[in-house]
Amino acid sequence: MPTCAAHVSCAVTCRNDRHHTRHLETPTMRVAIIGTGLIGASLGLAFRRAESVRTVIGHDADNANLATALTKGALDSATTNLTDAAENADVVVLAVPPSVIERVAQEVVPHMADGAVLTDVGSVKGEVVAAMERAVAGSNVHVVGGHPMAGSHEHGPETAMADMFVGATWLLTPTASTDQAALDRMTALVADVGAQPVVVDPKAHDLLVAVISHVPQLTATTLMTLAAERARKEDARLLLLAGGGFRDATRVAASNPEMWLQICQENSEAIVQVLDEYAARIGQLRMMLHDFDSERLSTMLTDAREARNAMPGKGGVSGQLVELRVVIPDAPGAIADITSTVSGLGINIEDIGIDHAPDGKRGQMRLAVNGFEAAEKAHEALGANGYEVLERAS
Repeated sequence: MPTCAAHVSCAVTCRNDRHHTRHLETPTMRVAIIGTGLIGASLGLAFRRAESVRTVIGHDADNANLATALTKGALDSATTNLTDAAENADVVVLAVPPSVIERVAQEVVPHMADGAVLTDVGSVKGEVVAAMERAVAGSNVHVVGGHPMAGSHEHGPETAMADMFVGATWLLTPTASTDQAALDRMTALVADVGAQPVVVDPKAHDLLVAVISHVPQLTATTLMTLAAERARKEDARLLLLAGGGFRDATRVAASNPEMWLQICQENSEAIVQVLDEYAARIGQLRMMLHDFDSERLSTMLTDAREARNAMPGKGGVSGQLVELRVVIPDAPGAIADITSTVSGLGINIEDIGIDHAPDGKRGQMRLAVNGFEAAEKAHEALGANGYEVLERAS
């Protein structure tokens, strides 16, 4: 029997409050979230208000995370038993490290509903999707790999946000064996939480994220290591001179090393391919500087600037930016209040935009500001005024 939220160690723990009111047809899906960190708990918050979801049950090997997610309202119920979480689930979301995906998938698949969908939220898809497909072999459970392009430098369920996925791209990675009805179900569910579903092949996905995420992470790590070693060997004052450009360029170097070690292991082939291309371009840059080929160097700098300014939502912007995504409350004057709060701090808003959910009822405001310090000040002020804010490297 379900017990109170205070005792997560019991078999099943249920929220004391009633599920929020639904406004459209009766929701039907039972969704299980395995892993209740920042992404898993944010998914729970989003799913619990999705029109198509009836129940959200969570499981985590970390009881503290599970208790926090439950208390925060990200789950209708929680269990410390993995197979109980998957029992009769229509969708199971694996929000766990890639290294344990196959083991967890093998445990949950036998307990899922007939025709259910198994998905994940990882940033590497090739081997992960293959592992999930091995786990469902011989069953009537279907695999649809997933990667919501949303997140934060923060971590843990205590920082989860229901609107984290509003306006975000959510990559779905079917294979030749993917059931079309399962893909359609996931596409609808992604749209139901306010994200924009985009379908891409798993291998193509891994090359794309190697360019826009994995190699930038390793580049920042390498630059930070170089600076730190120079500071130790040559001049301890070096890092005291680091300005906004260096801090913004190396900010992701502060990310979780264990997470990135797993990502590098899972996506090594694509990362090596992109690193080879990047190394060739660095070699070209070295020759331009060695010979001081001002014409080619100017062309490269100009082309990069124009490409950066042409990025979606970043037109006309130059310099290193940090993007704040602010959940827009359904209240008159909210947009004006958000912008005036930031500008009132003397912070220039370099770019602004609004991303709407497909249903047109929800949205996030995008505010791009120069540098981490400005972003931190704006984040703090907006939070003090009651706004939910997600901070992203831009």
